[in-house]
Amino acid sequence: MGVLYVEAEMAILDEFQDFCVLECSGCKQKKRTKDRKDFECPKCNRKTSLVPRCSFQIDLIDDTATTTASISAELGEKLLSMTAEDIFDITCTKRQTLSLNHVHELLSKKVFEVQLRKSSWASSNTTHATLSILSYMEKEHTPQSTTDRTSKKIKPLEICEVQVMETTTAAGSSNAPPKFEPPTPMKKV
Repeated sequence: MGVLYVEAEMAILDEFQDFCVLECSGCKQKKRTKDRKDFECPKCNRKTSLVPRCSFQIDLIDDTATTTASISAELGEKLLSMTAEDIFDITCTKRQTLSLNHVHELLSKKVFEVQLRKSSWASSNTTHATLSILSYMEKEHTPQSTTDRTSKKIKPLEICEVQVMETTTAAGSSNAPPKFEPPTPMKKV
């Protein structure tokens, strides 16, 4: 549906959640089981095996509220510093909880720039929405200069709309990828 950007702290408040799911190796459809035996996938119409995929909920916290988003695949593995196979082995095979101390230390008192995708669907007179993390990056803190106290404060340019226009070349290969002009922020009046 839509992509949005937020600046927030990240935390894993539910340490007892499932940190991985099993999915069909062909179509990637999630299965509600912890057993990796082969099965007949109704979507693929073939016998296939289940593979673990890292997937869990993370809380995004700012000055106004806390919301929950899902993080999965390589982003989740990177955050946990573990592969999906390792997570499955610990949580499902050995039936142990993940040790998240290193993750709590990594996330503690840090602000991240987070790119989210909002998805929504309707069912029986109710609209549901979920947030999925597409990317995250620790926000760099820049110290404020106190040397020139009389300088004017510059108001940041507010971006309300970004336009990307496709450009074509007069001569060139028809197989060449289309070139795009860089987005130009438009100032609100």
